[in-house]
Amino acid sequence: MNKTGIILEGGAMRCIFTAGVMDFFLDKKLDIPNILAISGGAYAGMNYVSGQKGRIIDSVVKPMSSKQMMGLKNFFLHGEFFNMDLIFNKIPRGEWGDCPFDFEAFKNSGKRFITSTINCKTGEAVYFDEFKDLDEFCHIIKVANSLPLLSHIDYIDGVPMMDGGMADAIPIDRALYEGWDKIIVVLTRDATYRKKNKGDIYNSRFVKFAYRKQKGLLQSIASRPMFYNSSIEKVIELEREGRAFVIRPEGIQLSNGESDKDTLLHYYNVGYEIAEKRYDDLLKFLNS
Repeated sequence: MNKTGIILEGGAMRCIFTAGVMDFFLDKKLDIPNILAISGGAYAGMNYVSGQKGRIIDSVVKPMSSKQMMGLKNFFLHGEFFNMDLIFNKIPRGEWGDCPFDFEAFKNSGKRFITSTINCKTGEAVYFDEFKDLDEFCHIIKVANSLPLLSHIDYIDGVPMMDGGMADAIPIDRALYEGWDKIIVVLTRDATYRKKNKGDIYNSRFVKFAYRKQKGLLQSIASRPMFYNSSIEKVIELEREGRAFVIRPEGIQLSNGESDKDTLLHYYNVGYEIAEKRYDDLLKFLNS
């Protein structure tokens, strides 16, 4: 199964659905060797690799009651909607709460974990699959989740970078480039969703002004709806050919800024239940 991999779409809090899917995989001891996780999908994917079932509940869902995870107060205090230091530094290190990330288990899992950022100068997706220590890992995951407007631009090796989903939200071409012949795709939108230019918060004059020095980022934002929709169509085509297996929410939508604990827990359970419902079909796909 070395040529088998999982693509995890981003979507901030919508990735609670993804975490439910991945926890079902852990329960079934479904061992997929390659994980390509974008934006919030990386937070679900990293726990799958480390084998920490339920960690998303302890590290994200339960802390919502503390009101420290996200919100306008955090934005006014730190200039970021999500408390990035808490989510990607303190919690993984065990400095807040009681759910540290097991980096040793992650490193020794035998799985290849890939995530991405966008180079704000060139607009290109930059992929990472090697992490020398927990500090480097946390930094890269933080940058990979740094959305325009909601987070600060951060730097890796002196290069300004942000959320990789801005460059390649569903990296199906990357999976094909990696040589995967069986691709599981976990999406966080239902089958009807397509991006539209009109109404996209990122396709606005304010964003163009705020990021006027980051030409590559703006170019990627401009082409994002077309590129996203093209990737979805390619996934559907591969699914018809029997080369991809898609798991997605069915008939429900969640805001990427959802903060209600009960709603998030429900969405996590939906992900688990849909994966369970489709498990036999997934096994047939993997064994075909």
